[in-house]
Amino acid sequence: MKREFIISMPFCIILLLAVGSSLLLLKDRFLHAQLIQGNTNVSRQQRLGTNNILGLPDGISLVSTNHKNSSLDEEFILLGTTNQQNLAISNPDYGLSTPILTLMPGENFNISSNADSDIMYTSATMKLVPITSSFPPSNMRIEDVDPENDVSLGKPIMIGNYTGNSGTFVIPHTANPGYYLLYVYFYYPNHNVTAVYNTAVQLKGRGVGTGP
Repeated sequence: MKREFIISMPFCIILLLAVGSSLLLLKDRFLHAQLIQGNTNVSRQQRLGTNNILGLPDGISLVSTNHKNSSLDEEFILLGTTNQQNLAISNPDYGLSTPILTLMPGENFNISSNADSDIMYTSATMKLVPITSSFPPSNMRIEDVDPENDVSLGKPIMIGNYTGNSGTFVIPHTANPGYYLLYVYFYYPNHNVTAVYNTAVQLKGRGVGTGP
């Protein structure tokens, strides 16, 4: 027994040294992270005048019942209250996604969205807006279409609202076949900001199910 104890002592010493070194390393990294965060907060306050960062949703997708999906892209940031926007800031990198998803009146679909930020949107609203002119316009790719200048849009159709990261909706039976823009409005009422995303969809057929 004495021999076994003598043999295991170096191992114990090495183990203690390794654990001690690891704890010191973790403590050093924690202090370093705190220092960096502190410097970042000071610098951010100096550069931006605030430490409140509003991270916009990403990975927003429309998923149909047959598991096909389409991405939604940010077109505008609206400044103002929910009922009275004062300014729309356009996204210079905006473009419609392809391919265009085909849905039927009465068909269910899901919207999913993620936001990794301290400031989260409180709710999201869905609207379906008919494209009343030729789509896509002649000699123009879908990705290059600017909805504000290249097509004519009709009256929005309210689809519904959701909170959290996902919602399930139905295409109204009253919606006529044709091309539409599907809009999602993410509301940040405490900061008077609304993020606007959209994607193009095509409605075909007479409809399914018993939706509105």
